[in-house]
Formats: sequence, C-alpha cells, structure tokens
Amino acid sequence: MSTNETEQTRRVRDQGRPDGLFRACMDSISTSHTVGQALRHAALAAGLLSDSKCYAELLGQFYLATSALETRVDELLSGATSDDAELLVAKISELGYSFSKGYALDLQALLGSDWEGTVRSWATEPTKEYVRRLGRANDDECAAAAFILHGPLIIGGGAALKPRVEKSFGPDATNVFEQVIGMARGGRSARRKEFIELYDTLLLDTDTNERFRKIVEASGQFMDLNNQMMLAVRQRPWWTKYVAAAAVAVVSAVGWRFVVGQSPVSPPKTE
Repeated sequence: MSTNETEQTRRVRDQGRPDGLFRACMDSISTSHTVGQALRHAALAAGLLSDSKCYAELLGQFYLATSALETRVDELLSGATSDDAELLVAKISELGYSFSKGYALDLQALLGSDWEGTVRSWATEPTKEYVRRLGRANDDECAAAAFILHGPLIIGGGAALKPRVEKSFGPDATNVFEQVIGMARGGRSARRKEFIELYDTLLLDTDTNERFRKIVEASGQFMDLNNQMMLAVRQRPWWTKYVAAAAVAVVSAVGWRFVVGQSPVSPPKTE
C-alpha cells in the first residue's frame, strides 16, 4: 500500500467516533486491509484487467460471498417479528445498497449466458467457507460482513476502478459500481459519512458491549477471508504463456537456472 493510501485510510478511519464501532472495525482489519491493498495492486500489475477470465474469476468470488450475505439478510428480515425490532441488518438495509445484482450483470457480460455455472465451478475453498459461514450467520455477523463486503465499494476505492474496468471490458461490465459513482446518493463524501454514521449509531439502545465485541471480531475474520479469496483464484492472463516462453529462452541463452514460483496473487493469482 502506498503512503498516500495509508494516509487516506487513516483519515477515513478517523472520521468515526473515537470509541465508536466504525473505528473499532477499521482497527480490527488494519493489517489485513493493508495486505488486501497490496494483493489488489499486485493483481492489477500482474494483468488482472488484461484478461476477462482473470477478472471474472475474482469478481465471481465476491459475487458468491455478497450474494450469500444479501440472501441471509433477506432471510433474517423476513423472519422478523415485533421482538426483533432491533435487528442491525434492518438498519443497514435502510441504506438501500445491494451489490449482488450488479455483480451478476457484470459476470454475464464477461462470461455469457452460462456465467453462473462457470462462476460456481470456479468457487475456491475460501469462498465456499465464506458462503457456508454467511448461510448461517446471525445478525451481528451479517453486520460485520456488510462492513467488509459493502464497505469497500461504498467508502473505498471501488468507484475509482470503474473507468479502468470500462476501458478493459466495456461499460456492460461496470454495473456493480453504479450505486457508488458520481453524485449517486449525494456523492462520495455523503455516502462515506452516511455509512460511518450508520455503524457508529448501529448499537444505540442495545446491549452494546458483547455485540460490539462480536462485530469487531467477525469483521477481522471476514477481512481475512477476503484476502484468502484473492490468494486462491487460479486463472492467469492469456499472455503469460508467451512471457514464460520468452523467459525460458533468455535463461537458456545466458546459462542461468531459475526456480519460478507461483505469483502470490491470482487471477494471475489474484472497496
């Protein structure tokens, strides 16, 4: 992560209340977030946006996790009674964000009509674990997962990636960004402020201490799963075979022997 990104992350973190949930969640993911940013930069440098399958594979992992989260939130809300009036996911849902449909449209544009079968066949073990966990997640865990899966798109650099994706794969592959670009919902600053204030007021009028701890802990765990998903993907850019062939030719010519390890990120291995 660059110095500018580190400072920007710190500034966003500091917009939360000193003893609030937003700062606590940001602190819990600090190291993993730094790793995640490094993985994202490495993936982009290694050709993530030069090959549609590479991009689709990574996008597909986040689609599966996000879809599992949003499905579980709907289940919790549909089972709500008057005794469940303090469901945290009800408050989070009032923001109106839902990203799984955008992911689905992008994947269809990238992979064609049979995209869903392809994406499910590409599901990695970390993604499967993410989906399993979210499938039985309680209210606090869903609040944490929304912080990790929705947060980067709402308050992070997700919108900044849109023009790069559009340049590489066309406008039909940028639907997931539509809720978080330009002046949507008042602009980026307004969206960020709304999201931060939501988490800092999420536990008002509830038994906060234990729930606070559980959400912070789960946020760290889900951030780790995000990074594991990025590390586990397997697709590589179409041009890597030519790079590999050229490297072998050069090595043979000068008499050096190299042990070539796998990239730490995939797709090539790669808010």
